[in-house]
Amino acid sequence: MNAQNIAPCGINCSLCSAFSRKKDTCPGCNGIGTKPVYCRTCQIRFCSLKTAENEFCGSCGNYPCKRMKTLYKRYNEKYGVNIYENLETIRKKGIDKLIEEEEKKWRCSKCGSLLCMHKNKCPACGEINSHYTGTKNRQPF
Repeated sequence: MNAQNIAPCGINCSLCSAFSRKKDTCPGCNGIGTKPVYCRTCQIRFCSLKTAENEFCGSCGNYPCKRMKTLYKRYNEKYGVNIYENLETIRKKGIDKLIEEEEKKWRCSKCGSLLCMHKNKCPACGEINSHYTGTKNRQPF
């Protein structure tokens, strides 16, 4: 995991199934190379309000916008990923602290392999990914 793998919306691309697959691997939102259609056309990634000072959505004056609320709901309910928490960690503690926390959180408790947020089991040993189903948290905004 590294800072380049954290998307503007706060998603950690290192945990994506497209990033970890062996064939047609996605380089992540900030990476160079061929991306899946949904990444190439992402309206959050290409937001007109994004600037060098406003690299992550959490520092935008329009945060959380409708697109972020929709993305938060889907990723929190389906995959247990809280992009709002990720962006808050970046804002308060920095990107390195988020990566440190993600490294701990997304390791398999059985074998230590990196989990995929889109899979219900560890790709290495088959242990259940406790984050996969997430919680049905309500949107905080």
